[in-house]
Amino acid sequence: MKYQSSNTKQIYNIELKGKKRYICPECSDSRTKSKQKDLQFYPDTGRAYCFHCETTFFEYKPYNKKEYVVPEWKNKTALTDKAARYFESRMINQETVKKMKVYSDTEWMPQFKKEIEVICFPYFVNEKLVNIKYRGAKKTFKLNSGSQLIWYNFDAILNHKEIIICEGEIDCLSIIQAGYDNCISVPNGAGNFEFIDDSVHLFESKKIIIAVDNDAKGIELRDEIIRRLGPENCSIVNFKQYKDANEYLCNEGGLSLSELLKMPSDVPIDGNIKAESIYNDVKDLFVNGMTKGKTIEMEEIDKYCTWETRRLAIVTARPGAGKSEFVDYLTTKLNLLYGWKAAYFTPENYPLKYHYAKIFEKIIGKKFSSIKSEQIEFDMAYEHIRNNFFWIMPEQDLTIDKILTNAKSYVKSKGIKILVIDPYNKLEHQMNNRESETQYISKFLDKLTMFAKLNDVLVFLIAHPRKLDKTEVPTLYDISGSAHFYNKTDYGFTVHRVFDENNLMTNDIEIHWQKIKFKNLGEQGVSELRYNYINGRFEERQSIDFWDNSNWLVKHETIKPYLEWEQTEKCPF
Repeated sequence: MKYQSSNTKQIYNIELKGKKRYICPECSDSRTKSKQKDLQFYPDTGRAYCFHCETTFFEYKPYNKKEYVVPEWKNKTALTDKAARYFESRMINQETVKKMKVYSDTEWMPQFKKEIEVICFPYFVNEKLVNIKYRGAKKTFKLNSGSQLIWYNFDAILNHKEIIICEGEIDCLSIIQAGYDNCISVPNGAGNFEFIDDSVHLFESKKIIIAVDNDAKGIELRDEIIRRLGPENCSIVNFKQYKDANEYLCNEGGLSLSELLKMPSDVPIDGNIKAESIYNDVKDLFVNGMTKGKTIEMEEIDKYCTWETRRLAIVTARPGAGKSEFVDYLTTKLNLLYGWKAAYFTPENYPLKYHYAKIFEKIIGKKFSSIKSEQIEFDMAYEHIRNNFFWIMPEQDLTIDKILTNAKSYVKSKGIKILVIDPYNKLEHQMNNRESETQYISKFLDKLTMFAKLNDVLVFLIAHPRKLDKTEVPTLYDISGSAHFYNKTDYGFTVHRVFDENNLMTNDIEIHWQKIKFKNLGEQGVSELRYNYINGRFEERQSIDFWDNSNWLVKHETIKPYLEWEQTEKCPF
């Protein structure tokens, strides 16, 4: 297998297996102790680290085709006594376990750093094994490293017109035992949803019954399924005071669970909302209260503004102040920190290769150039950008209805969480003869607001202000056309570039947070930042000792080694 050095970027053809130490190909030739084994391999991450030259080795992937590891099918069917007792305590009988080919085995689990007894849940596609979920003691889990991420009981999608979706293998077994072989489960709880991308088309014309956990993460998963598969196709099961399907089974029995699954509540799509359809949301608010939005790990911004989806953000600034750059910075941070994918309507960045270059620079921290950046950095960025950033550029129809239609397709197929419209004046605005500009803008903003709410998306609208004096800070009221740009937004802020005593633009930037509609998301204030001209990032002005030109893909995907590793036996990944 090929591995690439994070230090020299050289590619090495080396065989690494198991949690063992090897001779480092990077530094062994230049050392007196050339046979010293300082390269530690970590099979759970697929990476290796040399404790002598401090080099990390990543599996080299050319990014042109995704290849998956197929786990070994051991054809086991037996459970240990301990595993059998576990399923008995969960009210799941042996017949159901055997039907789903669940078995006992031993497996190396990173949480315990050793092999332990596990329960194995095999994942099949067309009856061919593609992955295995291992469940160990103390609710520890792992999927087979490098294998394809798919729905559990995937073949049910191919064989049934009505599909029940739950949140774990145990819940899936509970529902199958209640008589519903058409049940599938997400592979990794309410977390990464990328496995949906490749299967969205399989749910067309199917009825979806959502039976996920009755908690905050379950609500998040429920909402993601609804927006990806369409509210018109979905209904919701309410487990009442119980957390999930298995807890309901254990307390109420299989017959009661079977009857409950026959009576799901419709997802409200026509404006009529019943109390039972929002029970989980109300209970979550009752238990957890109002929560803050997502931060971007910059105190100068986070103290004024935190972010959540289902909101409209309107941004303004004079030409050249950096409003588009700042929105790109926000979307990049939200993507790297929380996996929020973004779609752009940005005709001012056409040809789009120029916008791609800007995003590359923010992610990698270097100029987009074969002279300034390495080939491995180009490859890393390309793989990330192609999976997380998308563009909307209709050839003729530039109306907001067309843009939102295209954005909706990205919601379903790619799971975008951010839509950027940059700028407002590049859209084709179609006002009828009977409405004023103010009335049109009101309806326009209502469309954006409803799109954000119904599709669980954060919408950024960038709009130019009227012509102002250079030193004057624009407000949302200065956007030409209507005061509705202030009145109807959830977030409203201005990007202002500071001028020096010679009336020349500087790299000092002020973000004027003029409106944060909900108190739990932030408050008015001014963030003092500085623009990093090397990569288009923004830094805290008062604390700058050096520019952050680091590779954010490495920063957010790789944890630095612990200095005391050899004493504590902690994995650097």
